[in-house]
Amino acid sequence: METEPVGDQGLELDKPPNIGLKLLLNHEYPLQSKQIIRPRVNQMFEMMPLSARYFKYYLGKRIHKKRPIMDYIHMISAQRMYGCPIGGIGGGTIGRGFKGEFCRFQLYPGLYEYVTVPECQFIVNIRNAKKESIFQSVLSTYDKPKKAPSTWEWNLNAADCEYTALYPQAWTTYDLSKYGVRLVCKQISPVIPHNYKDSSLPCAVFVFSAKNVCDEHRDVSITFTWTEVLGNTNKKKSVAKLDMERYSEDYTCGVTLEQKILETPCTFTIAKKKQENETIHEGYCLWSSTKTSSYVWDCLKKHGKLEPDPNLTPPPPKVPDKSDKDKDEKEKKEKQKKIYKCDSMGLSSVLSLDPGGVGATEFCLAWDMPIIKYKKDKKVHKRFYTKYFGSDGIAGTSIAAYALRSYKNWEKQLSEWQEPIFTNSNIPDWLKSALMNELYFIADGGTIWFDVHDEYPDTDPRHSFGLFGYLEGHEYRMYNTYDVHFYASFALAQLWPNLQVVLQYMFRDTITQESEKSRQSLYDGKSVKFKIKDSIPHDLGDPEDSPFSNINAYNIHDVSEWRDLNLKFILQVMRDYRLLRGHTAPFASERSAEPEAEGSSLEPRPEPREPPAAVWDAARYLADMFPSCVALLRRARHWDRDGDGLIENGGFPDQTYDAWVMLGPSAYCGGLWVSSVSVVRAMARILGHEAEEREFSKLLEQAQNSFENKLWNGSYYRFDTCPANSRVVMADQLAGHWFLRASGWTEDVFPDANVKKALSTIYDNNVLKFKEGRMGAVNGYVTGARGHVDTTALQSEEMWTGVTYGLAALMIYEGMHEEAFVTAGGLHKTLTQMGLSFETPEALYENGNHRSIAYMRPLAIWAMYQAILARPPQHLPVANGQVRNTKENTL
Repeated sequence: METEPVGDQGLELDKPPNIGLKLLLNHEYPLQSKQIIRPRVNQMFEMMPLSARYFKYYLGKRIHKKRPIMDYIHMISAQRMYGCPIGGIGGGTIGRGFKGEFCRFQLYPGLYEYVTVPECQFIVNIRNAKKESIFQSVLSTYDKPKKAPSTWEWNLNAADCEYTALYPQAWTTYDLSKYGVRLVCKQISPVIPHNYKDSSLPCAVFVFSAKNVCDEHRDVSITFTWTEVLGNTNKKKSVAKLDMERYSEDYTCGVTLEQKILETPCTFTIAKKKQENETIHEGYCLWSSTKTSSYVWDCLKKHGKLEPDPNLTPPPPKVPDKSDKDKDEKEKKEKQKKIYKCDSMGLSSVLSLDPGGVGATEFCLAWDMPIIKYKKDKKVHKRFYTKYFGSDGIAGTSIAAYALRSYKNWEKQLSEWQEPIFTNSNIPDWLKSALMNELYFIADGGTIWFDVHDEYPDTDPRHSFGLFGYLEGHEYRMYNTYDVHFYASFALAQLWPNLQVVLQYMFRDTITQESEKSRQSLYDGKSVKFKIKDSIPHDLGDPEDSPFSNINAYNIHDVSEWRDLNLKFILQVMRDYRLLRGHTAPFASERSAEPEAEGSSLEPRPEPREPPAAVWDAARYLADMFPSCVALLRRARHWDRDGDGLIENGGFPDQTYDAWVMLGPSAYCGGLWVSSVSVVRAMARILGHEAEEREFSKLLEQAQNSFENKLWNGSYYRFDTCPANSRVVMADQLAGHWFLRASGWTEDVFPDANVKKALSTIYDNNVLKFKEGRMGAVNGYVTGARGHVDTTALQSEEMWTGVTYGLAALMIYEGMHEEAFVTAGGLHKTLTQMGLSFETPEALYENGNHRSIAYMRPLAIWAMYQAILARPPQHLPVANGQVRNTKENTL
């Protein structure tokens, strides 16, 4: 049904914002980047035993038709095609290319399929005043795939189209002025800080606005098509159908597609807002991707919208009445057979525009995979959104209807959150964009979020907020990898603090666990326990196994001997405590969608089962965590072999730099240790534990003296005490001090002069002498007359994205704003030129190659935002490295 003419009533196209990732749809990235890792000869010699054991492990996995948690044989290079992915947190995500692709499907938790499905599309049809089709095209500009429907046409001029990404929203503008129309598609996913209910929804809304820019009438038709994705072992169970029973005739209409993904039922729903005078029976079509795709294209050209194919799609069923009982059973069976031939679906919406007229139409894509059952786990897990929409597998229509009436409120909430950031003159525009777009990993990091309210008392945050996990990276398949989460946690802690609290309680409960089961360490071949008491595990499991139950999936090193894990838990507790005390954001149910219109026949909007609540209570959190922090610190003290108050490293990669050896006292682990002692002492003081305060005050004084005496050399803190490393400057040497500043520390646990001198040394060497400051801070740099990047280990010569952002945050705390923005800004610009947005890697090399795409650690960029709020700059560097006085707005 066509809409009434809109006319020029003050409406405008939904224009994209001025900031964000902006690309023409014919954009080609100027810098090439591939995942090619070529160890040097000296590195290969040291890695040979590990490589041999890894290859044996890899073959064993492949023989049993399983995937290793880290695949170094078949690594994935960046695709250099992605824009904002769609979907909320923990319900699965679908990637989207900036040229219009639906790609990178992560629907079963943590497992990715890198495929582009050409039948999943938006199609535009424009008709003139005579109802003649004058233009029709798929709304994509990537090269037409060979497997795409042969009759479908890719007719857009890519140079006339522009993409803007500002996660969780994206805009694509299409200049079709040649045909009298300008068109904008706005994509919205419900990833909304402090809104836990809506953020969990597996859906996205697409709002198309069109303007008639010619002198005669135009009809603009938008069609959304969807087909089976990721294949299906049992094709007979894929069925598209019009699901009338769960749609409102007053508000939405749509169709559903039922299939299985890894033997798990999943229902896709595409829905649209019905327009005035439109009936539920109009503008839809069920079709077969292999047989009748040409019907879809021809129908649109002929009618300007979809109509049911009488040879394939039965007409919508009528409401049953008494006469239905006498219908011929044979006719019923025939209709049912016809339905089962459909594996694809489509919806059309037509905008009728007079000259100067503007109109809009909205679509929703929702997917409902409510139950996750792991092969080795008898337990059935329910995704968090089922708490509000049920777990019976028929919620897709309800979610779609809810999304279509809620998305304007989502936009309002996003605007309220983003506006203070976008209008903050202390933040460069590139950073405003990067802050938003790096958040993609919160949802697209293989994220799982389970509802477990009946398993925990209401005194436990998991009762209200469930269990939460996200991967170390798309290629490194381990949940909540803790040494990496240490950096990434700034995003959760500021934006979804209750999920950060949940994650901390999950790890707290593992501390006392000890496993008698052992396995071989790939690094040295020794048999080690999976877990020992009073230790933080490396991770909470593999999505192909039983995550949250079988922990410590990482098998390269004995992580019970890692020096940093226990300390990073302690430091996060204090940082969280400080942030929780300062949070005032309302709870999700206070920010849910606007009430439905009076008289609507929609089902009642689902409401939370629990009353509104603020962020988790800071005092309770600190009290609950304190005993564990004390136990972890005392366990870590066993690594102080000589009793000088400072722990030592063990001569193998026993920390997050798991290919870089530290021996004896080190700047990295020693700094984390000194900071953790200071933190536990402060916890004891806050909670009134006088004995522990005295104990750790004495230890802190001893640790500080040893750290300064053994590691400070007048310009920086030494990498470790080995003579061979005496000239190595480590970019991450002040990680412990960084967390103290982020926790509000004002006392100088580390001498202020030494901190500033060390940061200056890092900036002069690791930043400016590495790609002239255009690629962040290299992990290791060797000073001297012939200074060079440290090549003793694979990771020493890498630049880690998340570490660079953390370093920049510390520079801000220390008043080095110009250096911070040059360090992080140069890196961000290079990543953008390489096309690595929405698959930000862990590492870059000097030659431009990358390692480990789509990684957790770059979320550390949110530490920069926290630092800017704590210490705003007086001057703001601009893109070319000059400094602008923000008050006078002059160079």
